[in-house]
Amino acid sequence: MAGSDKMTTSCLYFSSLKPLQDWHESQDDLQISRAPLRRRHRYPNRIFSPRLLVCHDFKGGYSPDEDDLFQGYFPHRTGTAYWARAFAMIDTFVYFSHKRVALPPVSWTNACHKSGVRCLGTIIFEHKSSVSDARLLLTANAAGTGYLYADIFARLARHYGFDGYLLNMETTMGSPGKARELLNFVEYLKFCLHKVVGPEARVIWYDSLTTEDKVDYQDALNMKTLPFFRAADGLFTNYFWEDRQVYEGAKLAGMLFRLDLWTGLDVWGRNVHYPAKWEIGKALRRIEPSGTSVALFAPAWVYEELGSNDFEANDFSFWYDNVEDETKRNISVSEFIRPHPAPVLQTEKYQMFYTSFNTGHGQNFFVNGKAEYLEPWVNHGLQTALPTYPHTSHSPYLESYNKRLLEQRISTALPGTFKTSWKIDYTRAFYGGSSLKFTSDPFNHSPYLEAIFSSSPPQQSASSRTSSSPPRSPVRSKNGSLRRMTSSSQLRQPRIFVTPLFVLDFVLQPSTAFIFFVTFMKYSKGDVKIRLSGRWLVESPRTQGATCYDEVDSDTPHDIYADAPAFEADLSGSVLNSWVRKSFSFRVPGLPSSQSGRSRSEATDAQMQRGQEDKFLFQINHLDIECGENFSGSIYLGSILLYSKHADSAVRDDGVVTAPSVTAPARVTNVWAGSYESAKALRWAQDEETTEWIVYVNGRMVGVACAPGWVLSDEATKDPPKDEMTESFDSMTITSAATLSDQTKLDNSEAAGVSLRVRIDAVGCGGTIVKGVEQIVGIQ
Repeated sequence: MAGSDKMTTSCLYFSSLKPLQDWHESQDDLQISRAPLRRRHRYPNRIFSPRLLVCHDFKGGYSPDEDDLFQGYFPHRTGTAYWARAFAMIDTFVYFSHKRVALPPVSWTNACHKSGVRCLGTIIFEHKSSVSDARLLLTANAAGTGYLYADIFARLARHYGFDGYLLNMETTMGSPGKARELLNFVEYLKFCLHKVVGPEARVIWYDSLTTEDKVDYQDALNMKTLPFFRAADGLFTNYFWEDRQVYEGAKLAGMLFRLDLWTGLDVWGRNVHYPAKWEIGKALRRIEPSGTSVALFAPAWVYEELGSNDFEANDFSFWYDNVEDETKRNISVSEFIRPHPAPVLQTEKYQMFYTSFNTGHGQNFFVNGKAEYLEPWVNHGLQTALPTYPHTSHSPYLESYNKRLLEQRISTALPGTFKTSWKIDYTRAFYGGSSLKFTSDPFNHSPYLEAIFSSSPPQQSASSRTSSSPPRSPVRSKNGSLRRMTSSSQLRQPRIFVTPLFVLDFVLQPSTAFIFFVTFMKYSKGDVKIRLSGRWLVESPRTQGATCYDEVDSDTPHDIYADAPAFEADLSGSVLNSWVRKSFSFRVPGLPSSQSGRSRSEATDAQMQRGQEDKFLFQINHLDIECGENFSGSIYLGSILLYSKHADSAVRDDGVVTAPSVTAPARVTNVWAGSYESAKALRWAQDEETTEWIVYVNGRMVGVACAPGWVLSDEATKDPPKDEMTESFDSMTITSAATLSDQTKLDNSEAAGVSLRVRIDAVGCGGTIVKGVEQIVGIQ
């Protein structure tokens, strides 16, 4: 377990197995992740596409100034730390450490779950010195029905809210018989995790120990690794493979299970037979035809070896950019791994998509656009979704997106030629430490600079968007870009430049009302809109087989029926040098129009043959930003929120569903003095709608908690200056101990010496902030 030399707020891990027997669940534990795993669906072209596992292996894990403190760092030395940029492409994240049992820090679990990514810990046995500890795995539980430590591992995952383990057995068990019995242990652990954590839980076996009790790396799925592949949920192969081994392993796994075969790639390229580092894309290109998934080991190479100063630029290039210059030649990961739709939070009452474009670190912490915390900080758990497709990517998605825009006659834009460029900005934010800044690019510098319209009749009005005659198909130029010819009349017309932000899977019933909130700051002139593009889905008559989603046994098997008109949130207007929050209410059409998709007569014939009616759903599948040709300057996006209530909980007025109101978190009215292990802490009640709490002490923000408690530093518990105790706090009433609960009276009356003015502001999952009641709390 974390040693005595660790700070009270250090993350939990175990250096050996025996201390696990003394571990017990505690509801007071501030390291519990309260962020549920948000489910993400895939689109048809991703059903059998490779999945991506990232094994972070960053400086051995639990690194100072990175992720060793579960409260984060308020303050932090630089405000810069390693963070995962490409969650949209990642299916599973493994927190890797050389500790015997590495539990993912709660900050990483929160960040993964909010992005729809599984988060696994690591169980590792290395070297001969760990043989005796490895044998303990086979200890039977008290009931004699399974294995003691498998039960404990499953309890740990359920309690702390993560999703399973990577099993790394790089030592022997002492005999082939014990090595074969380990198969039973792995299968029992898988059963326990699926039972207590859920169907999303995973046990992944690393290619090392064989049933012959030898550490014999096979670098592939073969007859030696097949037993553990069957016992676990998947196999993570070693890194020294050759192409032949990858294809033979894929054939052995078969079509249904090859996605559970993770071909290992070491980004550092240590003793491997494929290009690595900047050329890791060449290795991905060799794996891609096999159809197996990919396990990317140590992508933090761009941070560890290249340094933190240029980390964000280098990391962006690694994941998204194709770069070829004198200093580096890169084929990006995004060329081969397509992203998921952004995750949507589903509850019994509502669904929402929310982001504040927060990267989990910054130079200041902003609340409602005001810098409340004036020092650098880091907390990975506060990260929210970033755009699915950076516009500088060479992803094939953008070309298909161009075609879709042209077919729908959305505008006389140059689709794919983006007048705006965006970047993460740390000087301004609405909530957190960053925002998304769009800047006009009058020279249209983009990967699709040469994309221009083909010769087609001029488009004069908005009605032309629904024209049934699409323009000529694009042709390829020598450099591979889309080139189109244009007429002089088209060049004289206003143009719209479209930058795709998010791919979504926000599904609504027909006639459902929903709301869209956007917080922005404009330093620009011209037309700016956010488009919510949608399409109709129709229930498939298939009872089995692949659907348009990832899981073949999905309970919502729907086919794509037709595209639908987009909803537009107009941000045009005068220059505004302050944050503005606008809301837009929309309603889904009752049914698809007769001009959409297949004809209604065809649909009726199909219905009659099946003896049932088509059941339609409306899916918002893209969120884009549009800038007119007259756009100049810049615009900052602070947050966006897409929200709807389910039909049975929607507000109705005379039978008509009205725009829903966003559920707000509960106001914190009672804070008491408590403790965490041996340290002094503030405590308050938990609320299901609250994802984090902003902590103010003596009129100053001291941090953001992701659990209902905050461990106080020694500095915070010192007697504050008298002038601080007499300051008013945003004109809010200070609640004295006399008006608090009996328990709080007792706590405060027994406290000696130090009295703190405390306020806890609750932050909801949709970004709503509810100020708490300021009160005096006595600290012993």
